[in-house]
Amino acid sequence: MNKLTIAAISLAATLLLPACSSLSTAGVRIGDTRAARIAKDAHIPGKGVPGQCLAFATALQEKLQVAGIPSQVIVYGYEASPVPQTGATQSVGGRPGDCASHAVVAYEDGGRTYIMDNQSWTPQWVRGGAPIQMAQLFSGINADVKVARVVRDSGLQLMPSEITPTMRLAAD
Repeated sequence: MNKLTIAAISLAATLLLPACSSLSTAGVRIGDTRAARIAKDAHIPGKGVPGQCLAFATALQEKLQVAGIPSQVIVYGYEASPVPQTGATQSVGGRPGDCASHAVVAYEDGGRTYIMDNQSWTPQWVRGGAPIQMAQLFSGINADVKVARVVRDSGLQLMPSEITPTMRLAAD
């Protein structure tokens, strides 16, 4: 190859590689943001430990708050769905009719809302909305979320129209 070709390839690589750190494909951002790195930290207390979802959610929310990232701890109650759990990846579930609770962190990153819990290794994008809606989106078809409540908040705000009657009952 001649020197001109090598110079052109070098220039193209120099210009394109920094752009590859956060690609956008069909509206879905692929990348490694500061908030995602914090959420994926495997050293947060309670990570991967059954029964430690609230401890994990509180610790993660504190780390996000220190970093200036709006976040909330959401605690919700659910009933396990009679839908079979074939191929399920979420930890939320159980035998049909079982009732349980779970704690997660919702945070904003690049205009999107993500949820992370102590049993997940990557944050899950959910449409922003009322906590009960976000908890249901996160839990999927294996759980019927009955009530959800924000217990810690560092700036991820809900619109008044997003507060459901169930949330008002939960807050009372």
